[in-house]
Amino acid sequence: MWRFIKNQPRAFRPSQSFRSYRNYATYRTFGNTGFSADGLWSRKTGYWIGGITTAGALFYVTHLERAPVTGRRRFMMVSEGLEKYMGERSYRQTLQQFGRYIVPDHHPQARQVQRVVERLVRSNPDLGNLEDWKVHLIHNPSLPPNAFVLPNRRVFVFSSILPICQDDDGLATVLAHETGHQLARHSAEHMSRMPLYTIFCLGIYMLTGIDTLNRLIVNMLFELPASREMEREADFAGLMLMSRACYHPEAAVQLWKRMSDYERRSGNGANIPEFMSTHPLSTHRIELIQQWLPEAQSMRAQGDCDTYSQFLPAFHQVSRW
Repeated sequence: MWRFIKNQPRAFRPSQSFRSYRNYATYRTFGNTGFSADGLWSRKTGYWIGGITTAGALFYVTHLERAPVTGRRRFMMVSEGLEKYMGERSYRQTLQQFGRYIVPDHHPQARQVQRVVERLVRSNPDLGNLEDWKVHLIHNPSLPPNAFVLPNRRVFVFSSILPICQDDDGLATVLAHETGHQLARHSAEHMSRMPLYTIFCLGIYMLTGIDTLNRLIVNMLFELPASREMEREADFAGLMLMSRACYHPEAAVQLWKRMSDYERRSGNGANIPEFMSTHPLSTHRIELIQQWLPEAQSMRAQGDCDTYSQFLPAFHQVSRW
């Protein structure tokens, strides 16, 4: 009975036959052209791609701004509040890592750093209120020379960089450069660029299927050049900041010469080609600074620095540090 029923011809069902033909036509069309029979898949996908691209372009254009000091156009989507929050997190992490090496504020070298920071801040209104700044000197001879300023205006200086600075003018070169990074909000700019780098990586990966290749391409073509551009911008901004504070801008040239000598002696980055580095070569920095010196010297002359220098001893005495 079961065999007899199974072998009986099936009744004709127009709707089922039409669906079978439709599925067959859809399969054939998709296999030949990549689209469905009625074209709905292609149109919807095109709408989505077009909409996302348009929205992304509008978002990018509406978040373009000019960097302070240089006026460079750049993409910025990180708010100052988020930037300061990240600065606070970095500050706590840095204290946790190097807190045991921080010297007291009354230490002579710590007072020197505090004095230079105070003079830079007082002479440059764009740097905000002096009360918002805090300085830490990290003393550990085994650590490499370094200094940085966090977005929340917390300054860290490693004592190993002081022999390279030699004096207040050299130290002002370093601190003005690091302060220039924060004045230009380079930390926020870097965070704003990260989603763009991720999109570029995904796009290259879809074309090549090689993960290491897309990372290398994005790093060499986008990340490293952007980092070097921000370093040059901080060099220029720092030169103007220290000149406005009546430090000698010519000292910046000597500082980077000493830094170049240190790099050669220590082998720290001396053999890395510039296109593979996050920072410009010290020799190239010197060339650019020499080009900027006339503007920096003019700015220093406008500040009546000769008269100001007569009151420096009294200035040091009334320093809040």
